[in-house]
Amino acid sequence: MGHVVRETDWCVIDLDTKSGFIFLQQRWQYTWAVDKGVSSWTLPEKREFHNRADRAIWATWSNRVRLRASGTSELAMRFAKTSILINLDVRWVTSKPHWQVTVTKIPPGDFRTSSVQWNARKISLDSEDFKEVERCTTAAKPVCQTQIPVAHEFGHAVGNTAVLKRGDEYKTGHSHKADRDSIMNVGSVLRTRHFRTVLEELNKMVPNTTFAIHSIA
Repeated sequence: MGHVVRETDWCVIDLDTKSGFIFLQQRWQYTWAVDKGVSSWTLPEKREFHNRADRAIWATWSNRVRLRASGTSELAMRFAKTSILINLDVRWVTSKPHWQVTVTKIPPGDFRTSSVQWNARKISLDSEDFKEVERCTTAAKPVCQTQIPVAHEFGHAVGNTAVLKRGDEYKTGHSHKADRDSIMNVGSVLRTRHFRTVLEELNKMVPNTTFAIHSIA
């Protein structure tokens, strides 16, 4: 069968049926904005932002999750006892993007709220978002964790969004508010639930085949 590729409006998924490897990639087209009083972006700064953001996403989301395939297909039977690795990253493009990404250059050490608009396929980031920061819960006695903002926002862009009732887990009333280690809370740990939207797409790719999370490192 070789490669089975699914192109969606938010990512492309490449399933290598021979080696048992899945690669999910998003194409990001950038708009480079600047805060008032801040110098314009240089090309090296743009490259540094993308490369460091990509590495942060890769470090958080890739080489950590393995899937199992079940069903009656040739692929499911071939990998019935073998886990399938899934990796995720982003690519900088100038056309045919999945996401329009606006990155605002701000003073070093400053803060802006970043966001993902799922339906519009738009992401808003700032020049500090590839750096590790401290995030704290809103409890009476806050608990703080470290997190890289762009890795959290990427989590929204792979389907952990309020639009699908799978949004930020640190918000009051969320069923996983107590899981402060979660990447969709204030931490950096992946959970099975964070791949729900990805699995929904994977399960459309090979007839008579169902993918599920086997393990998360």
